[in-house]
Amino acid sequence: MSNQSDLIILGGGCAGLSLGMHLANSGAASPRTLILECRQEYTNDRTWCFWGGFGSDSEKLATHRWESFSITTARDRITRGCKENPYLMVASKDFYQSAQEVIAQSSRINVKMDSIVSGEIFKKGECWHVETPTGVYTAPKIVDTRPTVPQSNDFQPLLWQSFLGEEITTEEEIFDPGCAELMDFSASSHDRILFLYVLPFSKKKALVEATVFGPDPLKAEDLEESFGTLVKQRLQGRSYTSGRREHGILPMGAPPENRQKDPSCVRAGLMAGGARPSSGYAFQRIWKWSQECAMVLATGHPPISHAQDPFIIRTMDALFLQVLYSRPDLAPEIFFSLFSTVDPVRVARFMSDRASLADCLSIMASLPPVPFLSELAKTMGLPCDFKKEKGGR
Repeated sequence: MSNQSDLIILGGGCAGLSLGMHLANSGAASPRTLILECRQEYTNDRTWCFWGGFGSDSEKLATHRWESFSITTARDRITRGCKENPYLMVASKDFYQSAQEVIAQSSRINVKMDSIVSGEIFKKGECWHVETPTGVYTAPKIVDTRPTVPQSNDFQPLLWQSFLGEEITTEEEIFDPGCAELMDFSASSHDRILFLYVLPFSKKKALVEATVFGPDPLKAEDLEESFGTLVKQRLQGRSYTSGRREHGILPMGAPPENRQKDPSCVRAGLMAGGARPSSGYAFQRIWKWSQECAMVLATGHPPISHAQDPFIIRTMDALFLQVLYSRPDLAPEIFFSLFSTVDPVRVARFMSDRASLADCLSIMASLPPVPFLSELAKTMGLPCDFKKEKGGR
């Protein structure tokens, strides 16, 4: 295999393989592409979820679907139907397998495993140089999808979403396989946004995750105690057996701009705009970007990074995150109000980057006004002496 390509994709995860798949589908128009992945092999290391029903061809990759969901606080619980836009899950093992099968059918795309990039990539002449222990690879175009946090002062997410999950099997039938438990805030505290996320696969088996929204990304060991407490509480002391585990961190804040002066090298993926700032949903955003980027590359143009969200969405996300940062105690009430008040179809569109102005207005109307007005006033440098409503709003 030649060390010279038309395009090098750094990272063969969700973003890198998605782009590889769509380039493979471009046929002879695809640039000769090398995907460098640091892992020695793919394992079932994570899951991706999103709202379906919008006609995306990515929905065929889903292995589970739920047509209702629940939100729980210490005082209330709401269950809502979402048959029109079911909640879908893609298991990474199925995605990796499908991607590799599609890519293998193309003679123009290669995936090289166990390829750790050593040092900084650099450009010499017309080509970028990527050094690895097995050699130096060159190409005139680079797409960097590695999930590393950019060392840049302008990339400081207001919050991080950290989670630790495990597939568990219980002896008793305690789960509803038709209902995804999106947020259970029963154990959330005044100064910490903590909730349990449950995706039931059957009445006895589910993926359960302890999730924290906080100012710092947390390691798996930092979440162990919370995970154990939440699972014990959810199962009410019932015994269970443990299966595979997954851990992850997601940035909740505006991603850094692609400041690379040379348009032949761009960043993409989870840490570069692939995750929705206010929710962490990434799979559909990455899939859509990979389709658009592949089309651009197939015409001989430089690669593109993720498009910036519309102004109203950026503003809403920024204000929403600021309220969660300043008033973590209100998180259960805010999410409960949002999901219980707004039509699930509108919520699904909003979470899927398909919101209309009416959807945005409906979302805003569902939220407690005082904390949002206070944060907005602070942002604008105005007095913020709004009186609190009942319930601490």
